Formats: sequence, C-alpha cells, structure tokens
Amino acid sequence: MKVGVILVGTELLNGGTLDTNSLYIAEELNKYGMEIEFKITVRDFKEEIYRAIDYCKRYVDLIIISGGLGPTLDDITKEVIADYVKKPLVVDEEELKELKEKFEKAGLKFKNLNIKEVEKPEGSVTFKNDVGMAPAVYIDDIVAFPGVPKELYNMLPKFLTWYAKEKKLLDDEIYIKDLITYGMAESLLDEAVREFFTEEGIYYEFLVKNYGILIRLQSKMSNKNKVEKIVKKIYNRIGEFIFGEDNDRLEKKVVELLQKLNLSISTAESCTGGMLASKLIDVPGVSDVFYEGVVSYSNEAKQKRLNVKAETLEKYGAVSEEVAKEMVLGLHTDVALSTTGIAGPGGGSDEKPVGLVYMGIRIKDKIYVEKRVFRGDRNKIRERTVSHTLFTLIKILSEDV
Repeated sequence: MKVGVILVGTELLNGGTLDTNSLYIAEELNKYGMEIEFKITVRDFKEEIYRAIDYCKRYVDLIIISGGLGPTLDDITKEVIADYVKKPLVVDEEELKELKEKFEKAGLKFKNLNIKEVEKPEGSVTFKNDVGMAPAVYIDDIVAFPGVPKELYNMLPKFLTWYAKEKKLLDDEIYIKDLITYGMAESLLDEAVREFFTEEGIYYEFLVKNYGILIRLQSKMSNKNKVEKIVKKIYNRIGEFIFGEDNDRLEKKVVELLQKLNLSISTAESCTGGMLASKLIDVPGVSDVFYEGVVSYSNEAKQKRLNVKAETLEKYGAVSEEVAKEMVLGLHTDVALSTTGIAGPGGGSDEKPVGLVYMGIRIKDKIYVEKRVFRGDRNKIRERTVSHTLFTLIKILSEDV
C-alpha cells in the first residue's frame, strides 16, 4: 500500500521547526508493510494544502497529514479537507464536552475559538488525543494529525491498528526484528550480513540512529522462524557489535546490567558536561543504581572534587589517560565512569587534536581507559563519547556476567 505524507506548516519551510514527524510515520508504516511514496511540505495556505491533497489522491492509497489542527487562524487543515471531500464541518457534542473537561483539568480557560479543535468533516472517524487537545480525523482515505510530535506519537498507532483491520492489511502480520549495533560502519555491516538474505520475502535495511545502527529484518509473521535463524547467523558473525534488540538502548542496557549485578554507579565528566549522567538518568528505575554525577570541567574542580593530583595535571594535561584514571578513582561507587577530551572547535594541537577523548571505566578495583579520536562538531564529539563509554561498559559488564 502506497502512502503520501503532507506536512503542513510555514515554519517547516522557513527553518523555524525541524521535521521529525515524517521519520516516525515512516517507521510506524513499516510495521504494516506500507510505504511512503513521497512527502510534501506546504505552507499554511488553503490552495497549497488543497493542491497537495489533490496530487496525492492520484497516486497513493492513503494520505497522512501532519499539522494545522489547532485553534488559531492559520490552522486550516480540516477546513481544506472538508472542502475537498465536499462535506460541512460539524462538532460532536461528546467530543466538545471532553475538550472542555481537558481545559478544566489543565486549569485553562476555554474560549469559543477552541471549539475549532474538535470540528471535523461530517462523517469523519476521530481518534482520541490522550496527550493534547485536538483528536486525529479520518475521512475518505485522508487522515490528519496535530503537528506536535508527542500527539502524533500518541494517535498514529491507534489509527494504523484501526485502519489495518478496516482494510484487512494484516491477514499475515508483518514481523520486524531490530538488531542494534554500535562501533561498526554501515558499509561493513552490509558486507558482513548480506549473504544471509537469500530467501524471498525476507528483507533487511540499515537505520542510522544517534545510539547506533539498526539492522532491521522484516517479513511476514509466517516467516518468523526463518528470520530468527538469520538473526542467529548475524550474532555469530558480528555479535561483538550488537548490544541489544528492538527497544533496547545503550543507557537502558547499562542500567539493566547494573541492577542484575547489584552494582552502583557514578560519573565524573569533563568534556561531556553531564551528558553521560543525563543519559543514565533518562532510564526509569535508575535510582536503584545511580549515586552521583560530577561535572569537573576545570582543573581546579578535578583536584578539589575528585582528588586528581596537581602534578598529574601538570605533567600529562587534563586530556590524558592518567587524568581519566584518577577521575574514576575519585568516585566511590562500584562502577565509575570518566570522560575528558577536546570537543572543539578550538583547543586542539598536533599532539592532542580536536576530537581526542579519554574514557575511564572502573569496576570495583579494575580500571580500563580507552583513547579515541572522534570526528564531527562539538556536540557530535560529546555524543559519541557518551555512546562509546556506555557501549564499552556494556561489553565489560556482559563479560563479567
């Protein structure tokens, strides 16, 4: 089944807002074997939205629209859809009552202009918005969602579940298995695994994320056993680079391993400035294992807070194996992590270039320090330092297990 995506919002074209919704839409559609034929971004102008719908209608089976469902003057998506399908806009009294209750619960004053949020073309099917105000609206193979990402994330799965049943798309359900890798380039991953995909109807692709590269295997549920056999072959070939599956993330895996081993953890960060601690604290239940995060950016802080020796700093410099080692020794939990490096854009030299990072890991009385030179801008270097530190810790803890 072919899908056209229309993104509505002048801010998407003038650089005011970054589109992330279409990425999420594509991934959700994959689960149902549906493909995006194209996506169109338009301004908040009636004629542009109308033309986009008219174009999509000629080439795709389903149109997904994101944006323009709010109460303001420029929120005109439902008005255009109603015009296109030649239906009047109506208000369901139950949906209006529910909207007013949401305003009351949030301590907000309900105004007449807010009624617009529950207007819909006559005959539409709506999908409840659990995290916002305006529900999603479907009519005549056109579905519209608010542009706020969390609201789209809440309603798109509900819609697709309903739509798949209506259109009988899942007589043989789609089966997807994601293997999450870190530390191996996409081209090398492809070279390593492509020979395993010889059976018709079993497909693979690579999805580059900020936490690693996914190898996605997709087929019909009836082929699940065949997919699992391929998964085993991939593990045998590149298992050292796979840290998890499906919804696993580096930080989630670390916390699970620490909980399993009953180990506490602290972080001492210089170049990453708290990003490492923040990643870990994102995981629900981390309070079982996380003790403290220290951002010791200056040399003085490293000495006072972590007992890094002045002579070590003077002899080797803050960005060094020796300082990374003393930073983890200055923490008092079972597991300690440290990062020190040159994130740039300035501050590098021939001896210590921008991107040079030392990552320290102490597990009780064992200390590991790894040196890396990462490429990218300041933020990318810091993100890669965090990811690499967590991945290395996973490998060490897994070996201990």
